[in-house]
Amino acid sequence: MSTPQLHRQLLDQLSQWIIPKDQRHLKNCAEIAAAILQSESACLAHWLPYLTHHSCLARAQMQRLSYFIHNPAICQEIFYRPLVQHFLQDWKGQELTLVMDTSMFWDTYCLIEVCLAWGGRSITLAQTVIEH
Repeated sequence: MSTPQLHRQLLDQLSQWIIPKDQRHLKNCAEIAAAILQSESACLAHWLPYLTHHSCLARAQMQRLSYFIHNPAICQEIFYRPLVQHFLQDWKGQELTLVMDTSMFWDTYCLIEVCLAWGGRSITLAQTVIEH
């Protein structure tokens, strides 16, 4: 089975800035990012039709996704920080807007994020969770 075009394009772009310990992690990251974009959803189950290995059962695909999400070798220092640093470098000298966003979960936990507002979206720069 050939690799979908969006997956290949993301892999080409991400490989410019991300240097993982294992190249398979970057391939999986590109595949999952493509599935998120195509499904327009943050729900793992909605990504399944867009993942390779269509012959796998849904349970095997979910195990694959769980492994990726919980793998300690796939961390923000390796995958997220280089992208943010690249973008910030390109925006050097421009006026940027920082916002603080908070969300309460189960009336117990408060997620606090410092985000860069850009293009009608926010890019998380730092976050923490505190117990209320």
